[in-house]
Amino acid sequence: MAILLTGGTGKTSTRLASFLQNENIPFLLASRRGASAAPAGMPAVKFDWLDKHTWQRPFQHKFADGSAISAVYLMEPLVPEPWVPLNEFIDYASKDHGVKRFVLIAGTSSEPGKPGMGMVWQHLLDRGIDFCVLRPSWFMQNLTEEAPAFLIRDHSKIYSACGDGQIPFISATDIAAVAYRALTDAKSHNCDHRVLGPELLTYDQVAEKLSAVLGRRIEHVKLSRDERYQSLVSAGLSDYYAGFLSDLEEAASMGFETSMNDMVEQVTGRPPKSLSMFAQENREAWV
Repeated sequence: MAILLTGGTGKTSTRLASFLQNENIPFLLASRRGASAAPAGMPAVKFDWLDKHTWQRPFQHKFADGSAISAVYLMEPLVPEPWVPLNEFIDYASKDHGVKRFVLIAGTSSEPGKPGMGMVWQHLLDRGIDFCVLRPSWFMQNLTEEAPAFLIRDHSKIYSACGDGQIPFISATDIAAVAYRALTDAKSHNCDHRVLGPELLTYDQVAEKLSAVLGRRIEHVKLSRDERYQSLVSAGLSDYYAGFLSDLEEAASMGFETSMNDMVEQVTGRPPKSLSMFAQENREAWV
């Protein structure tokens, strides 16, 4: 058994790769930059969702133990109508290369058949392929990305259109841990998992937790949906992606993300990481 991880430079794929590496399970990271962007010691291949000539490359890779790729981790590419290449690749990988299982990352709002990753979810159901759809809440790691980390570090501010909406922030490591089980368990999960953090937090509360760790006041600046959209466009995001993120935040402000479960512990046997612990571990990102 070998596992192909698309989105090979992403937050969850690299963490998932570490889980596989620790258990000596063969894997291959796939991204547009290939080996040049992969963590040291991790095998990788160049792969582009919009260039079908690259789709065969992962299956040409020679694994040391002679394994063939039997499962694929699917990350949504930032391309127009991403479900189109994803569904075509699912058909190609399963029909031409015998891939038996697919694990798809989708958003909390995804539903089978709904535009977006719901179209891929529906395709997996229609094909009758072993699958699992992960629907994580908002990543804690969003706070340590370049732009948000800069604003927290240099300006002591967090900007959002989330208002007083509560969100069960989740660590990418916990998402990867659930994905690991969905990919490697002997029995396919064949369901969706809402992957949520251990507590509901507003961004005001997030700011308070960061303030406690950093020893200075971090402020949450509340923006309207349109103000947030304009700020994201000004920061260089595309109109589409800025609108997408602004709409997500506006929905969160109205309570869309307000839900809890113990799915991480059910699947992995341990509770998810708290934001306080995450902040302690990543303090240097904001200093």
